[in-house]
Amino acid sequence: MDVMMNADRVAVESLILGQASKILKCDAVGPQDHFLDLGGDSLTAPVFAGRIEAAFGFRPELEDIFTRPFGELAELVVTEISRP
Repeated sequence: MDVMMNADRVAVESLILGQASKILKCDAVGPQDHFLDLGGDSLTAPVFAGRIEAAFGFRPELEDIFTRPFGELAELVVTEISRP
């Protein structure tokens, strides 16, 4: 992974963790945490997906939000937004 891609991942992960913290009303959210484990549900997941889409122009599938830890979700977003 080159330096620019790593910087993008850090920025994306930071935003995802921040939005998760706000939506889930949880102070400590880390890259290994899962949306559902922190109290997320089918009503808050579309809000979370919408905020990611507003920030990056890519809307993750709800399945990805439910099954991936936040760090992996950030990797997915970086991969999608980096496509030519």
